[in-house]
Amino acid sequence: MGKDRRKEKQIEDEALGKQADKFGKKGDGKLRPEEQVKSFSHQECRHILVEKQGEALRISEDIHNGKITFNEAAFQFSQDKAGAHGLLGWKAQHELDQDFWAAALTCKEGDWLREPVKTQWGWHLIMVQGRKTLKK
Repeated sequence: MGKDRRKEKQIEDEALGKQADKFGKKGDGKLRPEEQVKSFSHQECRHILVEKQGEALRISEDIHNGKITFNEAAFQFSQDKAGAHGLLGWKAQHELDQDFWAAALTCKEGDWLREPVKTQWGWHLIMVQGRKTLKK
């Protein structure tokens, strides 16, 4: 029998900063109208940036169907020039494209949106990892 590499993979993923997807197969992550977003100044986002909508849709389907996690897809496919493998960190509204910010507002905290979002840089799949108000 082959060696069980799950523990090694977990250690490797943690060293690379990969986080487990809690909602990888769940769905579109959109907030329902009755769910209120509390006041906040910053969102911690992760994204997958690609050039074509079709590519974003294919990646979204693979994540939704459990073939790959959001974070693995960000490491593998994101064309983000920042080199952070899709991790944007804590950003205020003025630091992000307004279409990106508006779409992120519709996402549940800790989940991701299945529908790609178009900005001047390309097509994004967006995950909102957290929201908070930072003091100035």
